[in-house]
Amino acid sequence: MMNISKVILIIGGLVMSSAVLSAQPKLDPALQATSKEKFDDQAAAIRAQMKAGGHWEFVSGDERTIIERRLDEISSLLTGTESADALPADRKARLFSAQEEVNAILTKKDGRRLICENVSATGSHRKTQQCQTFSQRERERRESQKFMTDQSMRRDPQKGG
Repeated sequence: MMNISKVILIIGGLVMSSAVLSAQPKLDPALQATSKEKFDDQAAAIRAQMKAGGHWEFVSGDERTIIERRLDEISSLLTGTESADALPADRKARLFSAQEEVNAILTKKDGRRLICENVSATGSHRKTQQCQTFSQRERERRESQKFMTDQSMRRDPQKGG
């Protein structure tokens, strides 16, 4: 009898945890290059959102370089064609590869992406779920890093210059 109640409890826990995971909104890919005109609009929006305050403001310099290079490549591939479907197979493969690389970087660095983790309070074994957006987490990390740097400079003013 006790084993059945444990199984029911475990199944209930799995159902609840899957409901929590599925409740997180799925972000659509930023780039879906189907035509030159749509691509140009999307590329402009991506570039705008990589600036401070945008969805992808925390894209690193190296990642920004990759994105710019790949956007330029997609633009050249789509020049002179009505749609991506009209491209020859080899050019279409290059286009989708570039598009996937851009989307992978932007998905990882999307400030709206929700990151949840189960944490235990100090002195407790009970875990609670804490969620933050990538943007909130990155800002906190940078503020902490700046604080530590500032504290280090106060202790040893000669390091500061």
